[in-house]
Amino acid sequence: MISVFSSYITRKDMDLVLSRMVEDAISEDIYRDRFEKAIKEHFQFEQSLAFRSPYNALIKAIEICDPPEGGKIALSALAPDWHRLAVEDAGYEPLILDVDEASLHPTLNDIQAANPSILILFDALGVTPSPSLLHELNIPIIEDVSHTLGRVKSEITSIQNARFYIWSLEADSAIATGGGSLLCAKGKRDAQILRSLNESLPSVLKMTDYNAALGLSQLRSYSVLIERRKAIFDILKGQLSRTRHTIPDAVGENEILYAFPLISAVGTKDIIDYAKKYGVQVLPAFPNSASMLEESAERRLPRARSLALRCLLFPMHHKLSNQQVDQIGKIIATLP
Repeated sequence: MISVFSSYITRKDMDLVLSRMVEDAISEDIYRDRFEKAIKEHFQFEQSLAFRSPYNALIKAIEICDPPEGGKIALSALAPDWHRLAVEDAGYEPLILDVDEASLHPTLNDIQAANPSILILFDALGVTPSPSLLHELNIPIIEDVSHTLGRVKSEITSIQNARFYIWSLEADSAIATGGGSLLCAKGKRDAQILRSLNESLPSVLKMTDYNAALGLSQLRSYSVLIERRKAIFDILKGQLSRTRHTIPDAVGENEILYAFPLISAVGTKDIIDYAKKYGVQVLPAFPNSASMLEESAERRLPRARSLALRCLLFPMHHKLSNQQVDQIGKIIATLP
């Protein structure tokens, strides 16, 4: 079965982890420091901090933004449920906002009507928010860039309010560290806050050196994996054009996607079963989001609910062989 997300690491990745395990200075966090520095330089962040989980990183980001007591924090209806859990566990009320299918983000009107103390954006499928939306907002913003594979638009760095980025590195990430996440900042003021946090953060919340070594190894081939994903996307998109199914309207030409998304023109179960019959896994795009978990989602979050019910993910990761890509493409081209 060809899985939607890569389920293995290379021998080169494992060799680096094993070499770390036999070193004497195992408590010095050498690889975590190197990984944080490499991420900062590669993606042009001012500072990055590696955590053991995205949940902990998000709670810390909320604490840094320091919303008022009783404040409300706005979330995307497509965001994974751990966003909501982190907000509640930080002591605040989550406001779940519907999304616009043309952008996969909440609209400016909906955000302003909710009047939150903090906005947590989720770049679903790898689609980033428009700069015009961000520049209209005068509140702290935390952006989950996990689906963008860490790619952040450079033109949004001039925003004056607190701005932080969460990047989950769990098993479904292109750079998977075996568990963990990054909390990053592009602004100099926010970067200084992260540097201060790094000095006081308990070690139990920080990414282990084993995980960081794995991430560092995979980061070295980042440019290759991006080009490979682009090539696979073009192939699968061409095959999809032969069917009645479509790509989400929000997906632009230059997006680097999390997986290959398809908006089904028929029942999703038929597509999932058909692909499985020929050895390819297909998954719902947003199974753990409020759009699927909330009982009132059909009434309160109609646009996100409609999208979540119709959007599926096909494999598009960089470890697919040419033969596997051909197999996936043929399945897409002949979908019911």
